Amino acid sequence: MISLDWQERLKKDSIDFYERKLQIKDYDIDIIYNAYPQRIDSKIPQAVLTLVAKTLASKIAPKADEYLDFFDYIYTNKGENGKIIFAYIISIVIKKKPEFILNYLQQKLFTIQDQKECNLLMDKAVIPLLKKDEKKYLPIVLEWIKKDNPILINSLEHLLNKLIKINSDLIEIIFKKLDITWLSPSHEMLMLNYKFLKQVYKLKPDFYINVFKTYQNTRNPDFATILCESICCYDETIEEMVNNWSKSGNIKLKKVGLHGQKMIVKYKKKI
Repeated sequence: MISLDWQERLKKDSIDFYERKLQIKDYDIDIIYNAYPQRIDSKIPQAVLTLVAKTLASKIAPKADEYLDFFDYIYTNKGENGKIIFAYIISIVIKKKPEFILNYLQQKLFTIQDQKECNLLMDKAVIPLLKKDEKKYLPIVLEWIKKDNPILINSLEHLLNKLIKINSDLIEIIFKKLDITWLSPSHEMLMLNYKFLKQVYKLKPDFYINVFKTYQNTRNPDFATILCESICCYDETIEEMVNNWSKSGNIKLKKVGLHGQKMIVKYKKKI
């Protein structure tokens, strides 16, 4: 908990930094929070960084497009603290200029190399935007699955699962977009697809079973792998599918089928 005195000082110093330092392109933001005396595990408390970010964002938001150099600087040069402040500033300014900031943000996400950073940006900036207007922004976000970045794909997995928990009506829209990624998927895309189907089962089991029925005659090992890894229950259609795969002359498909049989037996015992 930050004392009231320190809250006032941090706000005052943040405004002073905005008025004096930013205007001359002095971006060394750590001058604001380094004076704070307490540390948690030798780190600046996140509450301090959040307060600084929110105070700055309230000033920057109306003209956020004029401060991209500042955003880039703190993201690139100010370590973990800079990335945390960046995420919180973006989460606020994106509400004022959503299209512009989303376009700016996605350039960062396409090349991001740290999972924690990517998850933070998704949670603080992207998910709130989707909650506000999913019809407008979901098509943009779904295009990101085409990017060959495992870090981004992993974050998208969590984002999409959170999104359908909030609104299960989005399941069909998202599935249609994911469906086209089944052919020769990367390891990350494979995981995204089967984990998405597992979440679908919890929310709309009938839709989940219909996916299996749609692909009940597939002999594609990649399709079979996604379906097999997503098995969450016993169903006669699924049982027939894995039995057929287990008899295949294709070694990979046969292996998938044998694995699927074990899963089906497990769930059948629970009936």
